[in-house]
Amino acid sequence: MGCNQSKEEDKDLSVTERVMGGRLGIDKSERIARSKSEKQKIAAKRKAALAAAADGSDEKIPPKLTDTGHLMAEEVAKRISGSIQSKEIVVGDVRSGKHEDLIHIRYAALTQRGYYPDDPHKENQDDYFICGSKFGAGEGDAFFAVFDGHGDKGHDCARFAKNRLHAILAAKIKKQRAALNAKKIKDMAENNEERPKNAFHPSQWPYLNQKQYENACRQAYIQCNKEMHDEKKVKDFLSGTTAISVGFHAGRMTVSNVGDSRAVLGYRVGGSCDLDSSPAEEEKKEISLEGDAELVNAEGAKYEPGSMIAIPLSDDQTPYRKDERERLMKAGARIRTIDQLAGSKAVDENFDDFNFGVDIDEEGDPPRVYCQDHDYPGTAFSRSLGDSVAEDIGVNAEPEMLTKKVTKGDEILIIASDGVFEFLTNQRMIDICASCDDPLHACTKLLEASYEQWLNYELRTDDITCIVLFMQSSKADSIDEVRDVLNKTNGIREKMKTNAVQSTRSLESH
Repeated sequence: MGCNQSKEEDKDLSVTERVMGGRLGIDKSERIARSKSEKQKIAAKRKAALAAAADGSDEKIPPKLTDTGHLMAEEVAKRISGSIQSKEIVVGDVRSGKHEDLIHIRYAALTQRGYYPDDPHKENQDDYFICGSKFGAGEGDAFFAVFDGHGDKGHDCARFAKNRLHAILAAKIKKQRAALNAKKIKDMAENNEERPKNAFHPSQWPYLNQKQYENACRQAYIQCNKEMHDEKKVKDFLSGTTAISVGFHAGRMTVSNVGDSRAVLGYRVGGSCDLDSSPAEEEKKEISLEGDAELVNAEGAKYEPGSMIAIPLSDDQTPYRKDERERLMKAGARIRTIDQLAGSKAVDENFDDFNFGVDIDEEGDPPRVYCQDHDYPGTAFSRSLGDSVAEDIGVNAEPEMLTKKVTKGDEILIIASDGVFEFLTNQRMIDICASCDDPLHACTKLLEASYEQWLNYELRTDDITCIVLFMQSSKADSIDEVRDVLNKTNGIREKMKTNAVQSTRSLESH
């Protein structure tokens, strides 16, 4: 198998031009390894832009830089947008009348446009969406999502997903709940039961169970992807977007994810459950996606009640993952790093030792997805919305999902693009938020910490976007609930079967 594209289009381009240039599918916002000569070229372009501005020959004035070539503080501030103040909402089963069924949430969101020396006016390709109340006509429902676009038209893809994904999902939730309500009223009539007042009002509609809600999310992602393909104004041939969302419904939160954006939960040890249930079950501060569900930290030490631990609620979908890599290769993809593609490094497909959320990719040359006979699309992720060329070789829009009941120990939730966690571990992000007394303050600190790390590793900085939720629930914690989430996270790769995904996408591909 391969991409449905003529070889003539790229036969005259060198590997470096195809891969490093970004036009043929490698996102300029993805971190790439640059040689010394390439860094010198970027510096030369920067000086030329400054000289042009001084002569008045350039309409766009380049941003002000420090002596080290970084943005001045005032320029960084101009690139930040989002919440002015934190907002408060109440979600959960608001009609039960029980305090334990309510979840009090404070939230905020910020996004910072990246800086690329060779393209200083590049548009922010990150986006986010928030519906804090009555999502899908549910009085206790809310929906949060982050999108990270890639490719030349990545900003269009992210914006399309922002505008359509929530609308599609809300419509599906409404339709299912209305149908359940109609059936309930019909059954009441058949049993000669009195119909309550406002029986048809959305506030009276039955809740969806976990399977029904997850199915609505899955369908919404796939439909949004198809609509993006069909939208003529959105050129998703070699562009697309990640999409991670968290929906609150009936006291549960459901995480849906395509791509390498991330959701991380800050869980407070102690509360009403005892994690130290046996000597062999120690508490764990940094929880990874590998191993069993025993809660142990890296040193094997126990943590006192009150410790905040980072629990990943999503699994980065990249060729680093063996299951994703094998699925892509079965669909006809080649998996190579840039150095392997250029021939400067031997081909070795053993990438399994990378631990998401714990390890930091300092080399910046991750495995990417290519057609067999072409040096594109070069995506560093294995699922996305858009990317119609990559879809031919297995990059699909089937979301991986995880649902958890919100309980007392669930205090912090971070939803972020990879600009935030590229150089920050899950635990570091949670620690930063836990040190703040307000979600907006937490967002600000996350942007500052991630931006600082980008400057330590790169000449440029990626777009940085995060939504932070501070949650309060009085529902009792359960060690079984925590371990169940960990087991789902550990087994999410095994749970996702390719056959159904491929058959669905093949029917919808254009």
